[in-house]
This record gives sequence, C-alpha cells and structure tokens, in this order.
Amino acid sequence: MRFGIPEVFEDDVTGSLHYLYENMKHVLKVPIVNFMFRTLAHYDAFLHMAWKQVGPNMLTVTVENAAKELRFPNISFQAPKINFSLDDLHRSQLRDVIFLFNYVNSKLLLISIAWEESLGYRPVLGGKETLGIIQPGILEGLPNIRFVQFKQATPFTQQLLMDIMREKRSYDVASDYRALANYPEFLHFSWRHIKPFLQTNEYTLKKHELRRKARELVHNRFPYPVTFTPEHLHTLYNPKEVAGILGVIYMFSNFIAELIIDGECFRRIIE
Repeated sequence: MRFGIPEVFEDDVTGSLHYLYENMKHVLKVPIVNFMFRTLAHYDAFLHMAWKQVGPNMLTVTVENAAKELRFPNISFQAPKINFSLDDLHRSQLRDVIFLFNYVNSKLLLISIAWEESLGYRPVLGGKETLGIIQPGILEGLPNIRFVQFKQATPFTQQLLMDIMREKRSYDVASDYRALANYPEFLHFSWRHIKPFLQTNEYTLKKHELRRKARELVHNRFPYPVTFTPEHLHTLYNPKEVAGILGVIYMFSNFIAELIIDGECFRRIIE
C-alpha cells in the first residue's frame, strides 16, 4: 500500500501562501494548518480563491454556532477505563490536543462540504443572518502541535500508524492521529477500542448523518456565498489537475466526518 499524500508544511511556505496559512490559523482560531489545506496548497491559486469565499463565513457567530451542532455526535461508544499509568501532566496535554481537533474538525467539515457543494453546481447562496462577527485570533491555551513523521517514528508507532491507515482505507494518517502519536501508549490503547467501532453500521450511518447535517448547515446558515464552479478551475488548471482538486475535497469531507466521530471517542476515553 502506498503511504503518504503530498502536502506543503508550514515550515516550507513563503510569500502569499505563508500569509494564507497564517490567516487560516487566525480565522479558524487554532495554531495549526490542517491536512486538507496542506494538500490543497499544491493548487495554491485554487486555495486562495476558495478560502476567500469561505473564510468570511468562519468569522461569524452564525457559523460558529453551526459548527457546534456537529461536535459531540451522539454515539453508543462506551469508553474503556485507561489501564495504564497516565500522570496529570500527560492527561492534561492529551485533553488539550483532543479538544483542539474536536473544536476545528466541525469547522473543517463545513468548509469541505461548502466547497464540495459549490463544485457540484449546488452553490451556497449565503444571505443568512450573521448574528455578529468573531474577532480572529488563536484561542488561548491551545498547545503547540508536533506531528509525528512516519519515517522518524519508532517501529512500534510506525506499525500502529500503518494499522490506522489500513483500517481507514487511506493513503495517509490524519493530523489528529499524527499528533496523538506523540503519546503512543495512549493512542495504542484507544485505537484498540475504537477500531472495532469503525466496522459497525452505526459508525457508517453517523458519518453520513454528519455529512448530511453539514450540507444542510452550509446552505441554511452561511451568510456569505460560496459559488465557484469547475469552470473557474478550468481557467487555472488542466483537466487532470481539476480532477485532483475535486478528489482531494471529496476525500477530506469523508475523512473529516469520520474524525469528528473518532474525536468524540478519544474525548470520552480521556475524560
């Protein structure tokens, strides 16, 4: 199985892409640039255009409230009791990491679905009440995130990440899991209990329900329009590249819906 989806990390960006990354972090209020954006940065003209339409929505109270409706999905997952020593410092760090991703993933699902809808000729027309504007800026107290790189990981962690990738039927491992890989004992314990839940009908149905709910929210809550079409992309890219952009967005909208469920499982375990 091939491992690794090409991405542009923060340390490697300069110029306008650097400023775009910084704007994304301050608008989404988290100290990281998500995997979806790092992948789409290979199509930076598209990313600038697409973010320009969706970004203002993310600074409204209306969309902040919409994102809350996607967090904490109602699932039957029963959190196991942690059966190994976890001191207060590491427990606090894990809570912060899990909170960060649970906070931002619901926003990312709205973004990816809005882009998916717009490129599927189902434009988000906007015009909804804003209920106020949110001040941009990273939330205080969020941790600096270090992503474990597969090639630098221990053999134990590499095997764990490969198993996650296989079960997720993906070419790579989400940022959430790469961040939690800094705590391999916790990740191994949690994954052992989350993995069987992935195979259930409930998990599949909940993923589709989250995507459906996100689609409803972007059309009924977004104050500002998201209306670009594949024709806009064809003015910038060749057909193969346009297909690549469409594929990345659809992949991540599915990916992120799953991560909202996984994040709720992690939250229950650490709590």
